[in-house]
Amino acid sequence: MGQQNLPLQNDHPFVALGRVLETLREEENTDVLIETTLNYLQTEFDYHLIWIGLYDRLEHRLFGKGGIAQTADTDFLKQRYNLQPGDLLEQVVIQQRPITLPDIQKESRAGEWRRIAENLGIQGTLLLPLRAKDRCFGITLLGSNQWGISPKPEDKAHLSMVLGGLATALHEIEVNWQQSAIKRPDKPLFQALDELIKLPKVVQRLDKLVSMTQDFITPTRTSIYWYNPQQRYFWHRVGNRQSLRSVVGLRGSTAGLTVAEASDFYQALARGQLVTIGTSRSQLQPETTEHILNRLRTRSLMAAPIQSQGELLGFVSVEDDAPRIWERAERNSILATAQLVALVVSCEELESQVQLSLKDSQLVATIAQTIASSPTTETALNDCGKLICQHLRADRFLILQPDPSGQFNLVFGKQPSNRRPCPSPLPPLEPEEQRWLSEQNKMVAIEDLEADGLLISWRDSFTQLNVRSLLLESLSVPEHSPNSPSFVLIIGHDSPRTWNRNERDFAKTIAQLIHLLLTLSGELDNAKRSFLARQTLQSGLSLLNCASKDPVRFEKAWVNYVAKLLECPLVALLTWTPQIPWATVTTAVVADPRLALPPDLTIPVATNPLIQEALATPHFCCCLVRDLPDSIRQWFNSPDIGQILVIALHQGKTSATGLVLIADREERMWSEDMLSVLETLTQQFTSLREYRYRLIRQTQDREDLQALNWYKHRCLEKLYQSVQEMNNGLLALDSQSTYPAEATQYVTNSALQKMRRQQLLHQLEDVLATLNPILKQEQWQLTTNLRPIQLATLLKRSLRQVELFYHQRQLVLNMHNVSQFTIYGDRLKLECILLELLLTIGLHSPAGLWIHLWCCPLRADVKPTLRSTSPYPLLELLISESSSLEECQQALTASPIKSLPSLSMKICQQILRSWGGDLLFYQTQVHDYLIRLLLPLEQNQK
Repeated sequence: MGQQNLPLQNDHPFVALGRVLETLREEENTDVLIETTLNYLQTEFDYHLIWIGLYDRLEHRLFGKGGIAQTADTDFLKQRYNLQPGDLLEQVVIQQRPITLPDIQKESRAGEWRRIAENLGIQGTLLLPLRAKDRCFGITLLGSNQWGISPKPEDKAHLSMVLGGLATALHEIEVNWQQSAIKRPDKPLFQALDELIKLPKVVQRLDKLVSMTQDFITPTRTSIYWYNPQQRYFWHRVGNRQSLRSVVGLRGSTAGLTVAEASDFYQALARGQLVTIGTSRSQLQPETTEHILNRLRTRSLMAAPIQSQGELLGFVSVEDDAPRIWERAERNSILATAQLVALVVSCEELESQVQLSLKDSQLVATIAQTIASSPTTETALNDCGKLICQHLRADRFLILQPDPSGQFNLVFGKQPSNRRPCPSPLPPLEPEEQRWLSEQNKMVAIEDLEADGLLISWRDSFTQLNVRSLLLESLSVPEHSPNSPSFVLIIGHDSPRTWNRNERDFAKTIAQLIHLLLTLSGELDNAKRSFLARQTLQSGLSLLNCASKDPVRFEKAWVNYVAKLLECPLVALLTWTPQIPWATVTTAVVADPRLALPPDLTIPVATNPLIQEALATPHFCCCLVRDLPDSIRQWFNSPDIGQILVIALHQGKTSATGLVLIADREERMWSEDMLSVLETLTQQFTSLREYRYRLIRQTQDREDLQALNWYKHRCLEKLYQSVQEMNNGLLALDSQSTYPAEATQYVTNSALQKMRRQQLLHQLEDVLATLNPILKQEQWQLTTNLRPIQLATLLKRSLRQVELFYHQRQLVLNMHNVSQFTIYGDRLKLECILLELLLTIGLHSPAGLWIHLWCCPLRADVKPTLRSTSPYPLLELLISESSSLEECQQALTASPIKSLPSLSMKICQQILRSWGGDLLFYQTQVHDYLIRLLLPLEQNQK
């Protein structure tokens, strides 16, 4: 209990410290805080000089707030001290650390305080920073008349707490001052919202928002400008009454601003950016800034865009006649005002927007019904284009389709009849433009083609058409249908205009309907092309299967078919052989003789670039005539031939021996489907053509082998007959020698037998000598050895061979006018032919019949057979049952029968035709034939 009543002498410093700290925490007046701190330092510490100076960051100096000094002149305590680089005071401010000076009078960096210390006799000095939140708010200077002062630890602690509390209080005062200096737009906005609810009309609400902005920002004028998208200008809708009255003498209150006057100002507003013009740098171009300031007659401007659903409705403008820096709160306030204006106006226009949307929906339904009921795509597009242009007040409705070269062809165009039509094709877009267009997932609106810097590749074309504003939609290929075509839909207007959201949404919906129409039309066209290709394939295969077996006629039929199918003025077939690699024109179809290829055209296959290009691919090669070398270009003398198609007749692994050449005008467009079908048919034609040539070769080889077999068989018969005759003669001689007679007769008979034997052997040698060339020269094919032959001798030799046969059949051959003619032919073969004819006549004639053989030169007025190509005059042999030459010649006026009686006769006809003769059969009666044999005569018997 006793201890509680002890005096509190040791607690006095702490009590004073606590009171000072409490004052520093609660007081908000700077002067009171400084005075409290000075009193505490004077009372609790023994310093002869105490000074507190606050730091001015903008001017970089200390201004004195007061202090304690043992002198009558204390003006220096309230002075301002500029901080110089290297000064001790600047070091304390920058480093925010205290400095202890043993003798300030000797410190050259003490500046003005060195002189003051000398006048007051101050030596030891403490420089303490007023530091809070890593910022220096000032300096406290404590000086003593003693050298080298050093405060005790408890004194340092007290100084730190007091000066730290002062710095903290100064920081709070500065923060409160900054907060109080900042304009807060939320309060007037909330107040305006309460008042807007009570106002019934939109004009009153807009006036209230203008008044609120004018009161908060306090500019010279506050206005609301509204945007007209069709004419692209801003007109003055609402303004504060004071500003209207003040400027009525300078400019009309309804003054407007066109987009053309300030395009970048409009672009900034359209992007939702706040535009500020004042003492700071503007985001607009200098000429635009100057024009706007002159147009509105102001020095400073701040414009906030009024937007609704991404559409620019207008802007809120605050204008000042003096240069001004717009604060953040002012910028936020005008942005909030612009949003409130958009909200107020949107509520007013909601009903009209609903009506407009309903009208658009009805028009979309009408367009869809028009598309569904139109008989053709062209009619549907024409009707849709008319409705769309009327609804959007547009001038042009275009549909473009890119081709493989990148150019855009005009698929459809609804354009004014008195204006220049859109050129087609349009040039390709730059890669950046193409990528930008394909990445757009909404309707692209270009308000001014010349000012927006878009679609530079098409700018010249549209400028010539006087098209300034566009709605653009890329109808790209859907992922589920990669073969569908791509299109670009363009709605154009002849003057710059802004397309609002409803117009863009309407155009987007219509673009989808148009894309569906074009896609279905494309699918229908593909189906038609497929059907046409299928029909072409069927007709082509049918033609190839039913065409003539003769290769020449087959080739002619194919070339005619290609020319008719493609409707080309020139189609030619060029062929060559591996043995003779020079291409020639085998067959050709030309619409005009002037287009024909040179008849003597011969082309070296190995060095001709056109042929080599065709041989390198199984597909068609398309070439422009003007791009071909002179050696090829000279084939085509007509300007109507501008491009050619060539395709080689490939035969698998076998080298091609021909190509099809198709020529037409340069602007001719080839259907890929048709060319694909034609490639298939060409392959089939190549196979069938090769088959026909191979069949002809095989047929010819078979006929040659049949003729060789028949010929050798007849020669064997001749040999057999000769050997048999010789054998019979030898047997007869042997039978005579078995009956001996008188000696003289025996000798005579023996000599005769020997002579007869020699004669028979010579005959056999002659026969063998005749057959010897057959064994050596005609092993696999017949050879012809033409020479003059006596007709009578030849007939006698042939008759001798059938003499026994005719005798058995009681047939008589009566020959007329035979002995005087010498024919030209192969003796052995002609002998076999005559033998074959005599045997055939004997087999087909009744027993006991007289057969007449008339022989006379062919008369000049009698036309020989078409197959006869003999350069010699012809001898005519007529074999018939008729005994009158006139009757036989009368029978020749009819046509010969096409089918010969036997294969042997066909072989005889084939052999005769090979050296210019012929063999023909004429039907005179049901079972009676007239045989006409034409043989070349020797030249001197013409």
